[in-house]
Amino acid sequence: MTKLPLVFDNDCLSSFLWVKRTDIIKQLFPGQIIVPSIVEDELRRVQHLFDMLQAEVSSGHFSLYDIKLETAAFTEYLELTSTNNPMRIGGGEAAAIAIARELDGTVASNNLRDILPYVKDAKPPYLCTDNILLIAYEDGLISEVQGNSIWNEMKRRKRRLPDYDFSEAIRSFRSGLPRR
Repeated sequence: MTKLPLVFDNDCLSSFLWVKRTDIIKQLFPGQIIVPSIVEDELRRVQHLFDMLQAEVSSGHFSLYDIKLETAAFTEYLELTSTNNPMRIGGGEAAAIAIARELDGTVASNNLRDILPYVKDAKPPYLCTDNILLIAYEDGLISEVQGNSIWNEMKRRKRRLPDYDFSEAIRSFRSGLPRR
């Protein structure tokens, strides 16, 4: 079960922005999509993605979130991104983790190598793009054919997805095999 709100890092959110399928996350998580301000700043580097994000924020579908100074989230963010941290992670991933923990929500990230050491025992829980697409499939928002098309387009756009295709993700999900 996904604990809401859902706090996106850059790569996971970009997966849906690149293929112009934010409709999927808006339908699955209405009013619960949080984008850390640092992720907004990262997206400024790709103008059309930034413009799409701004449109979603303006329409009220996505909410921007600033980590406040002198909070536990700010302290955690600084620890996760510190140059003294041998397992230092990127700002977007760090902000998503710190905010999800603060809001009792879920992290949306494809960068498992970075986030897994910090989300032990699913605290906070996390989802990846492939999980979100599987939920959309299970909820009837997309078909297997559409899922494969979206998956392939995301991979073509260099999004971090497993090597197999969406059909294999469905088979793994149904058989209870671990994905990724």
